[in-house]
Amino acid sequence: MKLKETFTQEDLRTILPSKIALVADLLSKRSGEDPVKIMTDFYRSKTYAMLQEESTKYWWFGPAELCELYGQEVAQRKHCS
Repeated sequence: MKLKETFTQEDLRTILPSKIALVADLLSKRSGEDPVKIMTDFYRSKTYAMLQEESTKYWWFGPAELCELYGQEVAQRKHCS
C-alpha cells in the first residue's frame, strides 16, 4: 500500500475525531478530569485550531505530543490571567 504524499482537509476530517478522542483519554487519565469536558475544552483551543489546518502538519503528531502542546497552551493562558 502506497502512502499518500499529501493530506487534504477532507482527510483531516476523517482522522481527527479518533486522534482527539485519544488526546482527551490521555489527558483524563493524567488529570482525573472528565474526558468529555477535556474534549470540549480541547476543541476550543489554539492547539485544535492548528491541528485542523493541514498546512501546520500537527496532524502528524501523536497523542502524547498533542497533550504536551495543549498543556503548554493551558499553562500559558493561566500564566497570562
